[in-house]
Amino acid sequence: MTSFSDEPDSWARLWRGSPTVPHAPLDEAARQRWDLPRTLLPTPDGMDRPAVFDPALKQFANAYRAGEPRFPDEETGRVWHRARRTVLDLVLAAIAEGPWADHLVLRGSVLMATWFGERARDPGDLDFVVVPRDWAMDEPRTAGLFERIARDAAALARTRGDRAVIDAAGMVTEDIWTYERVPGRRMLLPWSAPGIPGGTVQLDLVFNELLPAPAEPAELRPLGDGPGCRLLAASPGLSLAWKLLWLVSDAYPQGKDLYDAVLLAERTTPEYELVRDAFVLGGYEGLRPAGRWWLEPLYAEVGWEHFTADHPWIEGSARTYADRLGRALEPFFAVAEPAGENTYSRWARWLEPLVEATRTASPSGAMTDRAAALRHFSAGGLDGLATAVVILRELAGPGTLGPEDALTAVLAAPDGWRGFRDHPQWHARALDRLR
Repeated sequence: MTSFSDEPDSWARLWRGSPTVPHAPLDEAARQRWDLPRTLLPTPDGMDRPAVFDPALKQFANAYRAGEPRFPDEETGRVWHRARRTVLDLVLAAIAEGPWADHLVLRGSVLMATWFGERARDPGDLDFVVVPRDWAMDEPRTAGLFERIARDAAALARTRGDRAVIDAAGMVTEDIWTYERVPGRRMLLPWSAPGIPGGTVQLDLVFNELLPAPAEPAELRPLGDGPGCRLLAASPGLSLAWKLLWLVSDAYPQGKDLYDAVLLAERTTPEYELVRDAFVLGGYEGLRPAGRWWLEPLYAEVGWEHFTADHPWIEGSARTYADRLGRALEPFFAVAEPAGENTYSRWARWLEPLVEATRTASPSGAMTDRAAALRHFSAGGLDGLATAVVILRELAGPGTLGPEDALTAVLAAPDGWRGFRDHPQWHARALDRLR
């Protein structure tokens, strides 16, 4: 067994909180000792990279990814970033020309660069939603998907004679969002080019993600010196809806999502129905109706220091961007919180898609069947209990069922609500949310 004294000292310093990813090699025994993800690789010589906390990897004690590189001179950095953009072009084109093009929906920084040019973050990774939604991450074809993308991208680079060389055999993968509603897997694909340090392209794929709006074909112009291509992609409206969902519901909201949300919201006012569907159909975190309360957590913590460590050229504080987002969302909030609408009606309007889904799932109309169909909302805590009360009342019809009677019927359903039945003090708190 490797002793503490045998560990590479630089990696030991990272474990103790060093802000940079070491250059020294890291063997598997040391990786396991320090509980580091496989996708955190040593920094190549000729650059430095900050160690950035990544909530997607929070199953690790040291949930780090390598941040944006820093170079000893500006020209090396310019050439390196151009090369990375070219590698991104090659990987995207390989996907577009391969067998998985109809199963991967692009979102994230590449689309932001396409829509916003130099105002967007420099794209350094590729984010995809896997479709159809019932594709399980642990299916055998998932491993084949990553291997095929790596091989096709490497072959395309060779065929085109690009200076960048993609190392398909060096691919590494790691699970992400392990404890979240939409699990995923990350691939790091190494590349090299003459005269500059090497790098990696990161691909993040999430599974079981709902698409509340259909994907649209997107024409992607080259980011670097590679080819352009055509891929399925999320629309700007859906991209904004997701950004808002992550900012509001994630345990670790990220500065990049706040920055991107500001760019998107200042260009296009979000549609109430699309945002609502992204929230309420995407899991239990988005059950509480939209409102200006969304902005409160953004003033407290969005990992802004991690974000600006990666993007030092971005000026302004998290508060500055939260203020900008609030101003851009004001027309949306006017629809979400119209004057004169009471709180219960706001909940009923927000939960309308879930009301209709429950109506379809329990066509008999019997209250006991409908209450039983709502048991899964117990995973949503007090918001979940309030949601179940609203849905049952809306299905019963106007004036048919009072809030207290609906609550009693919900809690009478077997399984699911035992914790709530054992704590009657929670009942009033759930109903207070609707008043």
